[in-house]
Amino acid sequence: MPGDLTATVWASTFVPAKSPIPGYGQDGYSVAWVDTPDGRLQVLVLGPRPEPGTVGRVVEKTLGDTATVLFEGKPT
Repeated sequence: MPGDLTATVWASTFVPAKSPIPGYGQDGYSVAWVDTPDGRLQVLVLGPRPEPGTVGRVVEKTLGDTATVLFEGKPT
């Protein structure tokens, strides 16, 4: 992904199960659908589940050995 994208949460949900990605979401994890300048994406969430309308950015991070696209909300 070329650089970080500004994103706004359209919807999100919490998955109450262990993530299949090592080191991420061992006690459950959130997934969000976010609107970006390039369209809507479904991504994992860094931090707590965001509410619709939350503004942040889409970033690529390495979790374990996997490059993963995540939503990161702006700090309040």
